[in-house]
Amino acid sequence: MNVDHRKASQADVIVSGGGLVGASLALGVARLGLRVIILEPAGCHVGEVAEQGSSVDTFDLRVSALTRASQRLLNTLGCWKMIESYAQHYQQMDVWDAGGNGRIQFSSAEVYEDNLGCIVENRRMLNALYTELGQARNIQVVAAGLESVQVTAEGVDISAGGNIYSASLLVGADGALSRTRHLLSLPTREWDYGQEAIVATIQTEQSHGRVARQRFLNTGPLALLPLRDAGSTDKYCSIVWSVSQPECQNIYSLEDEAFCEQLSEVSEWALGRVVNVSRRVKFPLMQRHAKSYICKHVALIGDAAHTIHPLAGQGVNLGFQDVRVLLEELERAQNRRLLPGESEVLRRYQRRRQPENLAMMAAMESFKRGFASSNPMISWLRNEGLSRVNAMLPVKKAIIRQAMGL
Repeated sequence: MNVDHRKASQADVIVSGGGLVGASLALGVARLGLRVIILEPAGCHVGEVAEQGSSVDTFDLRVSALTRASQRLLNTLGCWKMIESYAQHYQQMDVWDAGGNGRIQFSSAEVYEDNLGCIVENRRMLNALYTELGQARNIQVVAAGLESVQVTAEGVDISAGGNIYSASLLVGADGALSRTRHLLSLPTREWDYGQEAIVATIQTEQSHGRVARQRFLNTGPLALLPLRDAGSTDKYCSIVWSVSQPECQNIYSLEDEAFCEQLSEVSEWALGRVVNVSRRVKFPLMQRHAKSYICKHVALIGDAAHTIHPLAGQGVNLGFQDVRVLLEELERAQNRRLLPGESEVLRRYQRRRQPENLAMMAAMESFKRGFASSNPMISWLRNEGLSRVNAMLPVKKAIIRQAMGL
């Protein structure tokens, strides 16, 4: 892998954005034998691997809940072995409603699997991806962001870091505020959820027991995601606490002790007392979806194409599935001697991914609205629905397999 701040060159594919989704795509494209340029202002993400977390301040605040389908992709890319030792697999999921006694519990044993998925710190995945990228000779990392795009008959000419780069295909993997999408004036449908998410690492009095937990409050869902720690105490979790905007700043600015006390209470003491919390970050929650994932010689993937409420932890998994499908279409194009950026290739990618992403977004929106409602009838229906589904093993099995990507 050549990290180059100056030298302009030509490639088959340019990937704007070197995060989890962009780096995964670049690695997959390189393994197809194509020349790849990654635009990533932060440069390489390879560094000294931090030790396994042993306190709230030694975990990455950014974590992802990976489905089996995402794990398979990372394994195909040769990265999973480096990641797995840091992954916390969970065998159960416990979801309950603060507005009643509705509860649903999923277990991997119900579908004869070892686990339902795993929680991984993002830095572990990035380090593994860039370690593999470093073994490839047909990848160039440009430590700069996308500055301009000119679409030509043959492909795209882009500028980054003051240099010009050309390719048959430009892939925007540059996040929710995608520069690629902006420069090409690709329209989106979007709306504000009226919530912000508070993210932190916590230490609890009791073991998480390798269970992922989520409680639906009328102000937004609270997720407690189990983490793997150095001492195998199983007492560390990543939290994603979605709170209505009027309340968020008050909760966010609490002193640590008061924050832990309030979090213990809203989690119904599921893990006993919350005894410690890391620094916190918060971000507004939006749903955003590009009306088209493609235009001439350009494709969007991951958050550049779609952002979703974090209540089901599906954001990065949808992005990884974008990667899988686009790689399949690029390989198919190779076999048919088509260039990566040809319209037929991109149209097939969009046909395969857009309906599935829209369906997931619609489902998450329904969940969000249903659990946010204070209407007594809706509250009764959702609690009754959770309890009934929990008693229907065939339905639960179907939900589990769908969620796991099996």
